[in-house]
Amino acid sequence: MRRPSLAAVGTALTVLLGGSLTTVGAAQAAPGPSYAAARSTPVEDPYYPSKGDPSVDALHYGLDLRWAPGSRTLHGTARITFRAATGSSRLQLDLGDPLRVTRVRLDGRTVRHRHPGKNLVVHAGRNLARGSRHVLIVRYFGKPRPVSAPTTRSDIPHLGWTVTRRGEVWTMQEPFGAFTWYPVNDHPSDKAYYDVRITAPRGMVGVFNGKLQSRRTTAGRTVTRWHLASPAASYLTTIAIGDYVRYTDTGPRKLPISYWVPRRDQRALSELRRTPAMLRWLEKRLGPYPFDRVGAVVVPSDSAMETQTLVTMGSRLMNDRLQFRADLLHEYAHQWYGDTVTPDNWKDLWLNEAFAMYTQIRWEVSRGWRTMDQWRAVLRDSDQALRRSDGPPGEYHRSEFGEICVYYCGALMLDELRSRLGEAQFNAIWRGWPQQHRNASVDRADYIGWLNARTGRDLGPFITSWLTSPTTPAG
Repeated sequence: MRRPSLAAVGTALTVLLGGSLTTVGAAQAAPGPSYAAARSTPVEDPYYPSKGDPSVDALHYGLDLRWAPGSRTLHGTARITFRAATGSSRLQLDLGDPLRVTRVRLDGRTVRHRHPGKNLVVHAGRNLARGSRHVLIVRYFGKPRPVSAPTTRSDIPHLGWTVTRRGEVWTMQEPFGAFTWYPVNDHPSDKAYYDVRITAPRGMVGVFNGKLQSRRTTAGRTVTRWHLASPAASYLTTIAIGDYVRYTDTGPRKLPISYWVPRRDQRALSELRRTPAMLRWLEKRLGPYPFDRVGAVVVPSDSAMETQTLVTMGSRLMNDRLQFRADLLHEYAHQWYGDTVTPDNWKDLWLNEAFAMYTQIRWEVSRGWRTMDQWRAVLRDSDQALRRSDGPPGEYHRSEFGEICVYYCGALMLDELRSRLGEAQFNAIWRGWPQQHRNASVDRADYIGWLNARTGRDLGPFITSWLTSPTTPAG
């Protein structure tokens, strides 16, 4: 996610900165019979425990989605392959309460279900042995609504399925919001593969993460099919339905790139065309890009999001082209820090944002936008105020999700770590973490343990102090 505005920090810092069931089954292109890379260890979130269920390990979502913009109605069928992470006769998924479930089948049998609030509770009728694998099929329909975000940020007031006056659709859903439009274990500790079919009226096209496998228009409707070849956390999925034009490009090592821009507003295209150069810069520092393709979809938002393989960029960010450019680089950096290696709980959001912010800073310095000394002054001068207003970066206030403390205080910690380790060793750490933790969900202890093993030093007290201290630690 893009960093929030600095407005709350004070004007002095601004000056420093310078300004159908059968169809779904047939459509899914399984990445292999085991879905091994999608096997997760789901946990209960310490900040938002009402989202997700540790008893479910989703391996694959096959979604068939039909959008009717006139009535604002979504008809969906979800085929979910999952592993029973604990032995139980019931399982629970997240699904927005405006959506009505009409049928649930488990392993080919119709089963009882309840849908109180946002919880879809399925009664298996038998005990599901721990580690056993099953297929759940859910049919549903309704008028999805976004939900409030646990933050005071003005650029992300709502999460999930958002409909414009034209009946077009877009989503951003960190830390949760996927549940507003499909049944899901909506938590970052559970990654899964996706195959999605989107049906929309002629004149609209459905866009999703991953590879566009087919696109056809018949009987007045456009159908697109998508395959996401690497497992993703639910908050990293994106969907956009509208009058989009697709442009293609090529990145490092012939990486396929797609830019999806609204037909009526293509201002962002010139900035998106900078993607190959940005990826070359990132690969030089972070190692090979971790997925099979990349690109961006532009939506009518004030924010941006690191959705996997297809970042979601708010069109209103184009009011400041340099800021749009920096945000684009930031979201691409997240493909390494946040997407291929993901925090398994939201308390450790710093594992995403501190690294993406620090990478953005180094990129801005390399562009000559400002010097590293100028950036250090900003980070150092703002650190105490941010800890006071938002909490420290590893224990931020849970009602202040994604506030600037996680970005700036975390980036300052990394710069202090670079000073301790030296440039060469820090650069090896910076590059090594995402390369050695592909498709993983991790926590603070995992990072500290790995860091200590790589450096031969006990850096746990240093990291813990910077993440949890209510005051700025000594340098």
